[in-house]
Formats: sequence, C-alpha cells, structure tokens
Amino acid sequence: MSQEKKNSLEINGTPTQISAKRLSFFDIQAAAPLLMEGTLDFTNYWRHAFTKWLDCEPVVNFDSLSPAEGNQLMGLLPAPAQVMDWLVFREAKPASSDTSSMGDQ
Repeated sequence: MSQEKKNSLEINGTPTQISAKRLSFFDIQAAAPLLMEGTLDFTNYWRHAFTKWLDCEPVVNFDSLSPAEGNQLMGLLPAPAQVMDWLVFREAKPASSDTSSMGDQ
C-alpha cells in the first residue's frame, strides 16, 4: 500500500500508528456508490474509507470509536464533498484537429 500520511493517535486509550493510503482514481470511483444514496448519512462512506484507506497498528475496532477519535481519523481522509468534487463528470473535450471549425458556418 502506497502511504502518504503517517500519524500517531491514541485510540481507545492505546497509542496507534495510522497510515493513510495515497488514493488512486479507482479508490475514489469505488466510493462513488456510497455517496449516491441521496441522504446526509455518510456512515457507509466513512466505514469504507476507514477500513479500505487506513492502516492501523495495532488494529482498530472502528465500531467502538468515540466521536473525537472518529473526527481525528476523518481528518486524515478526504471529506465526502471532496470526493464528490473529484467524481463530477465533465463534458469530454473535442479532439484537436487541423481542419477548420464547423462552428463558423
């Protein structure tokens, strides 16, 4: 796993080394369905992000995190709004050519 950020946090009273994965295009695409539910409940997104994108030593039981611990871990990862921005589909740019534009006619 390619690592970008390494942090030492206290989780459940235990010093824990946390490494956040450097996310790829495909990591973001895999999270897309979790953000398309049309609600403000981001539980599934954060569960996915914590389990797939964080490496914790020792292993952390994410279901037992306090709100403060969850917020610390969230700070290591992109927020749902950032992921949505990366997922915005843009119109493809036309291929460049040496011929004149049809728009002038």
